[in-house]
Amino acid sequence: MRRIPLLLAVACLAACGDGAPAAAPYTPGASHFAATTDDCGTFDLDQGEDVPEDAATCLLDAFTAQRVVTMKATFPTTEGDPIPVTYTTRADGRIDVTTDSRADGLGTPIIERETCSALTWDERDGLRTDGCDEPVRVEE
Repeated sequence: MRRIPLLLAVACLAACGDGAPAAAPYTPGASHFAATTDDCGTFDLDQGEDVPEDAATCLLDAFTAQRVVTMKATFPTTEGDPIPVTYTTRADGRIDVTTDSRADGLGTPIIERETCSALTWDERDGLRTDGCDEPVRVEE
């Protein structure tokens, strides 16, 4: 009879370990990028300027590969107010574009996010999105 309480005590102590979950086993062919976020850079841009080509390429490559990355760019309004925009590619092949207009002295001070299905870049037009859902207000 003493063995059962002793075994129960040992089992309880073993269950009270550090609580850290075991690492997920490696699965060949599975994407290990979906849970991580890489950085394609942060840029403060001048009037009429767009993100550098290498940063746009970083974002486009991740978008095409359905790998999660983030890039941040601050664009000035016509009056020079800074408007931060965060681009986050998603593992489902879409991209979230979050625009913070709170510093726009003549605009509506909100944060909005659009989810888009297309991303392009060229020297003339710069970085562009298409196939976007209606913007959704984001609470800070």
